[in-house]
Amino acid sequence: MNSHKKNPEISVILPVYNAEKYIRNSIESILHQSYKDFELIIINDGSIDNSGAIISSFNDVRIHYYTNDTNLGLIKTLNKSINLSKGRYIARMDADDICMPNRFEKQVAFMESHPSVVLCGTWAKIIDDQGKITGRIKRIDSSDLIRATMLFTTPFLHPSVMMRSDALQNNQYDDISLHCEDLELWMRLAKQPEYQFANLPEFLLHYRWHTTNISVQNSDFQADKKKQLIRPYIENLAGVITDDELKIHFLAFSTKALSISERKQSNIWLANLSQKNKYNKHYHSESLDALFLSRWFITCLRAKAYLSLFCIKLPWYNPTILAKALKLMLYK
Repeated sequence: MNSHKKNPEISVILPVYNAEKYIRNSIESILHQSYKDFELIIINDGSIDNSGAIISSFNDVRIHYYTNDTNLGLIKTLNKSINLSKGRYIARMDADDICMPNRFEKQVAFMESHPSVVLCGTWAKIIDDQGKITGRIKRIDSSDLIRATMLFTTPFLHPSVMMRSDALQNNQYDDISLHCEDLELWMRLAKQPEYQFANLPEFLLHYRWHTTNISVQNSDFQADKKKQLIRPYIENLAGVITDDELKIHFLAFSTKALSISERKQSNIWLANLSQKNKYNKHYHSESLDALFLSRWFITCLRAKAYLSLFCIKLPWYNPTILAKALKLMLYK
């Protein structure tokens, strides 16, 4: 009689490139998960440091270790990992981050009880190159607000996400979306109305922020690429927009203190998008208005324009919208 090994519930995909300083801690945090039913797919993408030797030093049957003959880059390596995966769920992980011991257990339990959720991220604590906690990253948890947030930025921390394998197998990372491959994928999934999204409001990952982060090294390129990707997402709501309107749109998510003129333009723009949405119903109306209102409040507070807080053409007097907006101001 032939025995058939059961496929794992989770495939953890871990691309590695020159990560000798952090890779041991990253792998150990995965192997020590309270949820044991997973395979760990590690692809060494042409590292020229000691990463390969460190990976090979682990002796665990759940590890499936592969090497690329040449450096293929992150996107091709991720897609190769997806094609090798056998789990019902695929969990992302980066070689310099650390999972909390109950991360997989929490995410699987949530997705099992919410079958329409195709993608589930988590909150994270930021750590430096020495492992010291330096900050926190909170992400919006509700699916309606997650969809609306994609009008401005990515709503997920990429290495924290767990996805349903069947959806990801049919929607792999886009080769031409370098350094924004995650946002492009989320936006593509968001076009499918049957898919729901979530972030668990728990700190289940330590996200390492240091000078060799891809996001740090390519911040300007990444910012421009994000705007290119998001533009058609905005135009799906607002119709064709000009470059000046695109600039005004991102003022609402700016981290700088806006001038009076910029605040006025932002005010008009957000109110216009709200009205467009009431007509075409692309987004849950109260959620979208709450997101816009929260951004307006933050804009006014940054500029110390306290008298302008409620001078916006949005229904801030609606108690539900106001409560949601105030809650959203706690996220970052």
